[in-house]
Amino acid sequence: MTQHSLFSLARKLSIVIILSFTAAQAGDFSFVPSGLLFRPLVANAFEPRVGFVVQSGENKLDLDIGNSIDLIQYATDSLAFTFGTDFFTYTLLRGENDFHFPVDASDYLFGFNVNMFRLHHSGTMAARLRVSHISAHFVDGHYNNTIGQWKDNHPPQVYSREFVELTLAFEPSLLKGSTRAYVGGAYLFHVDPRGLSRISGVVGAEYHLELTHNVNPYIAYQATYMKIIDAETRHDMQAGIKVGAWGGHGVKFFAVYFNGYNIHGEYYDQKEKYTGFGMNVDF
Repeated sequence: MTQHSLFSLARKLSIVIILSFTAAQAGDFSFVPSGLLFRPLVANAFEPRVGFVVQSGENKLDLDIGNSIDLIQYATDSLAFTFGTDFFTYTLLRGENDFHFPVDASDYLFGFNVNMFRLHHSGTMAARLRVSHISAHFVDGHYNNTIGQWKDNHPPQVYSREFVELTLAFEPSLLKGSTRAYVGGAYLFHVDPRGLSRISGVVGAEYHLELTHNVNPYIAYQATYMKIIDAETRHDMQAGIKVGAWGGHGVKFFAVYFNGYNIHGEYYDQKEKYTGFGMNVDF
């Protein structure tokens, strides 16, 4: 699947959704609106982030640098949708003496998204459709120059996937916007190495307590069902505090728990389990 065909598929999907909503009711278009219509999922590994996680006792550090931007928005009084783009990197570093952090592996994600947000008397409903590409690579920090071989006797392997992902989220009005629950699924229409399962599913929830407008303790959990070698549920949990408005700019300080198949493509068939702590900047 080429970048051109990836864009073509995203464009066709967005046109179908746009036409279905514009036919229903009149609204206004805007370009590059502020913020994101579909708020990133806190416990999902593949979201736009700027921050890091230090794995406890593992001498490993995850560095995330990425952004999503809504490019076009159509909105009415109770309904809005956007078309946007994603560009992320997920990087695994290993700590060494004298504050050296050689890069072991790095994964790249880019693609397009269509988002919908609807106000209802029972709460707010949101949906996100993403068409994305991910590729994975080892970097110089995974190579031992002294003996001239790849570390851990693990040479690079081809890992690439293109997928369509749909996520549906709901925030009940009875809980006054403090809780969001969601379900979703992804279909890989191309993947290397071949033979991997093409379907995965997620379910998750988030809760935050607004002590003040700019102090928000929170907890989030996501279960991801997939089949790599065995059928497996990956568990991602994050708990911490956000300094700043919950839906706006701010900084998160948090602890994490991870148990399941590695998120980095070069280690896609390896399971890991760790706790850690980190920081993200929400922008």
